[in-house]
Amino acid sequence: MPTTGMDFINYARQESARGNYKQALEFYYKGFENNPQLKQSVESEFCSIITEYNELLASDNRIEDILASFSRAIHYFPDNIFLINDIGRYLFRFGLYEEAWVQFQKVLTADSGYVYAEKNVNSVKNILIERWHFRMLNDKIRNASYRAAINQKVVPYKTTVFDLGTGTGLLAMYATEGKPWAITACDSSKVMTTLAVNILEENRVRMVRVLNKMSTLMDSTEVGHKCSLLITELFDAGLFGEHILQSLSHAWENLLLNDADIVPQKAEFFIMGIDSEFLNSKYQLCQNIKSILNISHLHVHIIANGETYDCEDVQIYNDIIYMTEPQSVIKVNFTDKNEINEILNSSKPYVVENKVLKNGQINCFIGWFNLYLTENISITTDPRDKNRAKAWQQAVFFDSVPRNVQLNDTFAVNFYLQSEKLTLKERDQHFEITRISPETVRFLNDAEYLKMVKNCVVTTCIYLEQMTDLSEVEIIDLNPFPFYGFHMLQRGIKSLVCSAKTHYDKVFIETVFGENKMDMQNVTILVGDTWSLGTLADRKFHIIFVNSLDLCGDVDFQFKEIGQYLRKTHLIQGGLFMPSSVTLIGQIVSSDWLDVINRVYDHNLGYKASEHINKYQVSQNFNIDFTHLEYTPLTDPVEIGDCNQLTSDVLNLPVINDGDANAILCWYKIELMEGLIEISTQRPFSFIDGTAFLANPIIPMAQGDIANILCCVDKDGLFKLIIDIENT
Repeated sequence: MPTTGMDFINYARQESARGNYKQALEFYYKGFENNPQLKQSVESEFCSIITEYNELLASDNRIEDILASFSRAIHYFPDNIFLINDIGRYLFRFGLYEEAWVQFQKVLTADSGYVYAEKNVNSVKNILIERWHFRMLNDKIRNASYRAAINQKVVPYKTTVFDLGTGTGLLAMYATEGKPWAITACDSSKVMTTLAVNILEENRVRMVRVLNKMSTLMDSTEVGHKCSLLITELFDAGLFGEHILQSLSHAWENLLLNDADIVPQKAEFFIMGIDSEFLNSKYQLCQNIKSILNISHLHVHIIANGETYDCEDVQIYNDIIYMTEPQSVIKVNFTDKNEINEILNSSKPYVVENKVLKNGQINCFIGWFNLYLTENISITTDPRDKNRAKAWQQAVFFDSVPRNVQLNDTFAVNFYLQSEKLTLKERDQHFEITRISPETVRFLNDAEYLKMVKNCVVTTCIYLEQMTDLSEVEIIDLNPFPFYGFHMLQRGIKSLVCSAKTHYDKVFIETVFGENKMDMQNVTILVGDTWSLGTLADRKFHIIFVNSLDLCGDVDFQFKEIGQYLRKTHLIQGGLFMPSSVTLIGQIVSSDWLDVINRVYDHNLGYKASEHINKYQVSQNFNIDFTHLEYTPLTDPVEIGDCNQLTSDVLNLPVINDGDANAILCWYKIELMEGLIEISTQRPFSFIDGTAFLANPIIPMAQGDIANILCCVDKDGLFKLIIDIENT
């Protein structure tokens, strides 16, 4: 039996080598008790073992045991930010978001440069408060229209108000201005109701009763009476997607007087057929790449995941051509409970006859709505209207197969209301749709990048022929689709290892290779997260091509680590690793839009709310389309460094324009092979979106100032960028 502290540590290492992590931890603890000085020298290995043990517990959903395990570990290492961050990570994993936030914040208080914890905090905030709340609260047109409509409907000292889905309580506060008899507000989100209570208190509004409950689980006894006015903004881009009809049907039966009024009183949904190469390229494969892959006969769209439409700010796409006249799909009177129930219970299609405005192609349908708040106040989300409400995006029905049309053609499409979501089904086209991930669609539709990849095929073949015969060449291509590997197989290489994000992508790869008569015995497809590096055993490869960038604009650190490991252990001497470099680029800018979606201003509301809602600001936004983002550049772009070897640094930049700096826009320059031309991800149709590190607070800058970009890199290789300015 062990007698010294080091004996216990050695026993712990033996048990961990056998996979007996629980026993190993017990020996570590005994070692620490025997000799506390050992803690510092074995802290790192101890943390690795507790991670392994907790992963086993997590696989059995044993959150209580995980927290008990951490509690014991923290007793010995109270200042270990890795352990504290991991506590938060597991709390987040099991849906305990606010508790997780507390742990992540502890880490950032101890070390503000620990980027991993900051990313985790951002993830928590994005779940607790979705970003659309910010743009909605900042929408002056929506706010003013609702305010006027509610004040029209409230009779002083008589009206009883029910605010359905109150959010921050803004509509309820508008209702108090008319001095109603009583106001009850509800929301299913605990976070939102807590916010609403705090905002009401901040504004000294005391007559609103806030309930943390879904309205469909309530009756009039919980309110204390039936109400004479219901106010709500429970709408998504497709009008009905937030279950407004079901909620109103229940309210009419359980919460409202028979002669109650609703704000809004009515709503109407419209569609138009459009032609937009930019927009369509996000949802389905373009014809030119289908021709290259020899699958012109296939209709290849993104995986829908049960969604019938996507949400987009349609007006930003400058190439949109409106191909049909606007047509009404459905109009509903929210004050008529019989009409609401009839719509809910109907399975009949809404037949929409479309008239074509010009010759061309229709590749998408977009939808928007009008809300008729009262008899004389309305708002619209029509993307063509400069006075539209910007709180909502437009619905994009993306499963429409492109159709060629001529002026004055007419054709019909059917809409169905399924699970309270409008679904488009074309009547006169019968086709099967092949599904693949959005990452694969975007990658294959990036013609400029694929052209560079194809150019590398010729260059690498010349290089490889100096080493060996092509028939002996083995390649790994870990891109969303193995486009490089596809062309190398056509040239007769021995084997290809590639990856597929989903099972659908695997089937698609097999289909493309089959259509091109390729022998699948020479191809290994690694699917999703189901494979490990051990799958490759001790194989060596002549070329390793790894995409380490995520569609959202972030570095995919899992694939980055995989790439670095493969380069060290599986690349033959003299082999090629692609891309040769991925350089991070940053530029300080001023962008009103980035403000709108991440920071609430009280002057847009007429009440004080910013102090409370802005606690949920994030420090980084993803999925930014720079080709359509309006911003003022305050500095020139600057190279931050190679993503594979970023280090903490401070970069000094002259300010070239006056403005309020609120973000650092980030994109990448990719060099596929050393000496070849680099390609930027900041361009139209790039398969990688942009990201922005947000300034808090905003920093005023003037031309001639010297601005700083601080690059912080933590021990995990994660990075963040911070704006600063030289004192003058």
